[in-house]
Amino acid sequence: MSSYVIFLGVSGAEYSYMPLARAPLLKGRSGNYVLARQGVHGWEIASAGEAADLGHAPWPSPGPNETVLIRFNVSRAAREAELADLAAESATRLGLSASSSSSRSIW
Repeated sequence: MSSYVIFLGVSGAEYSYMPLARAPLLKGRSGNYVLARQGVHGWEIASAGEAADLGHAPWPSPGPNETVLIRFNVSRAAREAELADLAAESATRLGLSASSSSSRSIW
């Protein structure tokens, strides 16, 4: 696996995520996480969310062939906007209707 995985949002913005195993100290660092798996056409996001402290491992247990990837973001507004952008891209690609909730994991 490369050092970073790039996910494209519906806006066209690119978001670089690093494998959890390569991440520096997480305690007290805020950011986004995704659980993703290598698909036929590249990486596919299975689940995503944000956390004020990634050191608490807020993500669900990875499923078969899933990898936890993280991205540091200080601002909660930036974390939420990024997740909405990624969710909208996934929904568009899959022909679904994107929605968000008040929980930290959006899908």
